[in-house]
Amino acid sequence: MVTRFEPRRGFLISSVCGILTTLAIAPVMLAQSQGPPAPDQPVETVVADPLQSSFPLPWKWIEDGHAAAVKAKKSLRFTQQTPQYFSPDGRYGAQATLYFRAEPEAQRQQLVSVLEIRDRQSGRRQRIASLKEMPPEFLAEVPQGQGLIAVLVPVGWSATGDRLLVRQVAGLFATDLISDSAWIWQAGVGHVATVYPTAEEYDFATLLGWSTTDPQRVLFQTQTMGNPKVTIWAVDTQGSTQLAQGDRPRVYGTTLPATANAQPQP
Repeated sequence: MVTRFEPRRGFLISSVCGILTTLAIAPVMLAQSQGPPAPDQPVETVVADPLQSSFPLPWKWIEDGHAAAVKAKKSLRFTQQTPQYFSPDGRYGAQATLYFRAEPEAQRQQLVSVLEIRDRQSGRRQRIASLKEMPPEFLAEVPQGQGLIAVLVPVGWSATGDRLLVRQVAGLFATDLISDSAWIWQAGVGHVATVYPTAEEYDFATLLGWSTTDPQRVLFQTQTMGNPKVTIWAVDTQGSTQLAQGDRPRVYGTTLPATANAQPQP
């Protein structure tokens, strides 16, 4: 038996019941990444992380860090920046820094992030620690943060340029427990919503992008363990969830590659 996600919250609500691998999370139909989608184009699902996200976590970096910790027989710390995402009008920029604590025992590792949003006109910067955005009931199930995956990574802007779509990933290393939510930031307001599908039970939710049909909604793909069938949902900021099988995901703005690759911390 494995711990499942509670679909009404989209996060873990019970303790870990099974360790599936000693390396990392069991990949779900793992595919090779072909890079981020082009600005203002439909999002293509070509990825290399456990949820097949079009906005993949740097999974090879994680695996390489774990391998280095195994070889060194001690804890190692690494940082890596995501690409930079600029709003269509160029006023706002967003980037996250990932912090990975690699351990010889995969179930003791931790991956968190700090999201930075910059107003390039005023020079103001807002920094959001991913751990502070996780529900307390989720964090309470992870003793001392062991095995925790809790990150915020930007994926793109709305067509109007005033809303940032952020992938919020919650899970545990060395299990098959992982799922996405959408964390939404709005200019002049700040964080306005965290949304995820609520209409049906599922094991995995993957953030796809903004809805083309209704730009106020966010598209997700959900799947249950062992079942290849996927369902597409459109979710608004109040959590209202409806089927969206014919919809297409989009993100907007300009994406620039990260200026630095994985860097070990002293």
